[in-house]
Amino acid sequence: MVEIDASQLSIREINVRVREAAEQNNEIILLNPDARHNLCVGLTNADVHVTIRGSAGYFCAGLCDASIFDVEGNVGWAFGDNLMNGKLRVQGNAGAVCGVAMRSGSILVKGNLGSRTGQVMKGGSIVCCGNAGYRTGSMLMGGTIIVLGDAREAVGEFMMDGEIYIAGDITSLGQDAVETDFLKDDAGNISRILGEYDIEHSGSFRKIVSDQRALRYQEYEKGELLFDESQEQKALEVAADGNRDVMSFDSD
Repeated sequence: MVEIDASQLSIREINVRVREAAEQNNEIILLNPDARHNLCVGLTNADVHVTIRGSAGYFCAGLCDASIFDVEGNVGWAFGDNLMNGKLRVQGNAGAVCGVAMRSGSILVKGNLGSRTGQVMKGGSIVCCGNAGYRTGSMLMGGTIIVLGDAREAVGEFMMDGEIYIAGDITSLGQDAVETDFLKDDAGNISRILGEYDIEHSGSFRKIVSDQRALRYQEYEKGELLFDESQEQKALEVAADGNRDVMSFDSD
């Protein structure tokens, strides 16, 4: 185990030392982070556990692959940006676009989430123990988002794939998002993801998926999407059974 005191180091120096330490140690503790930005970016060591003793600013743990992070305070926007793999945990709150464009791995936020959590997310999972902000799952392309609290306006705005599960109240759904019934594997999937963090939840969830209307169109007219009868029926079937495998792009 190695401790790195960030108080007298530049961001570049901090990241260089963290990467160097990761080559020789499997546990790193970063002291006095002082909510600075771009901490611990680009780690690719599968067996390294990094603990940040305090809060971090924006883009913390961005571009990482196969590392474990524990942040004992809060994080700013874009926590886990483009995460390729690994497990990220935050004791406090996270800012906007947490997990943006992540490919795999998992993120746990024990507090609240800012806006646009999981934007253009392609895989992996994000769990929020508190409330989630505006446009949770915006343009979601894959993966799973679980919110144990409430969610603000426009949940799933223009989502294309993946699932969003909300335990609390939802202010409103976004365009191209629809609430649907659970499939047989959904409850097990939620239990598996929450079980990774030893989280128990006895209540129910609402499941949000894409109805995929924006993925099929014939023409634009006055800014609105037009559908033929077969496309409309296909969208209704998706909304009914939650099957995103029928996704198609029928544009010219």
